[in-house]
Amino acid sequence: MNTPFIPPRTRIELSSPAPRGQRHEQMLELVLPLLGAGLTPEAVFVQLRGTYEPDVSDREIRDIITWAALKNPQPCGYARKTDNFNAPNSLRLATLQRVTAEQATANAKEWLADFRCGECDLWHVSPWRPLEDWRMDALMVFAALYHKDDLLNIVTDFTIEQQKDGGQKANPQGAGRTLLRNDWMRSIRDHGLPQSEAGAWIRPNPVKQHGTGKNGAPCDCDVTSYRLCLLESDDLPLDLQLSLWARLPLPVAAIIDSGGRSAHAWVMLNCSTAEEYQAKVNRIFALLARFGICQNNKNSSRLSRLPGAQRQIGKREDGAQRLLYLNPEPCETSVLKRGK
Repeated sequence: MNTPFIPPRTRIELSSPAPRGQRHEQMLELVLPLLGAGLTPEAVFVQLRGTYEPDVSDREIRDIITWAALKNPQPCGYARKTDNFNAPNSLRLATLQRVTAEQATANAKEWLADFRCGECDLWHVSPWRPLEDWRMDALMVFAALYHKDDLLNIVTDFTIEQQKDGGQKANPQGAGRTLLRNDWMRSIRDHGLPQSEAGAWIRPNPVKQHGTGKNGAPCDCDVTSYRLCLLESDDLPLDLQLSLWARLPLPVAAIIDSGGRSAHAWVMLNCSTAEEYQAKVNRIFALLARFGICQNNKNSSRLSRLPGAQRQIGKREDGAQRLLYLNPEPCETSVLKRGK
């Protein structure tokens, strides 16, 4: 097995740790070439852990590695010597892991440590703060995340699935309705949000006017802008879901309470092609597999809960699908920093 090639400049930096106050910046510069050279995230952690004194916490190092891994770093001008240390390959293996709800919860608690985030915390740090009247949430989302020429698809029809515990689950059905953003906003202001006993769903990514699926339903090939991907985890308790979405170093554009068991996070990717979108989504889902992330949400035409609607089937409390956080220009950093 060949050792991955580490550029000379990176080796020098590793042998000369920065003084206190400059270590975080140095780690940011080191982690990308190390991952790009083919080291696995765990191997990079070992390298950095051995470089710095204990006043640099394990948590800080792992957060930086997670941030860097999501960027899919590549070798900087040097040919990779072997595939055995290929970081993307090691991350793809994570998609094969199947964790139980108990394992996902334990993993999330371990990664979050003492960090917790609630609805009030999200409201205070939200660049666009949700209105007091949550029934207007859809208007805020449309104004913040979409353009006037975007066609948005909303679905309210559903079928009922009987759960093993005796409960019911509503699954979206049919093609729904597709309108321009401004037409939806006028319709909602004049007539209210379309919804049913199951609430309402929306495809976070804009689509064509007429889909190629059954009865005109939009499919992945009908997506016109690869803007957002959906993250959710029914395996985690709601408080851990909110904390995870707030802590991950991802460009989170919106966090939405589904009115049921989960909170949905919309991550802004702004990809140019379907291939670029799928590659980024696969990487994110592989890295987050240990948290029980729903693996069915990788496709670009996936439906999410539409904020501003209210559900009766499978509801939690009043069943309101509420907007908790909204940022039209998110950065690749945590929504809420530890300690705030």
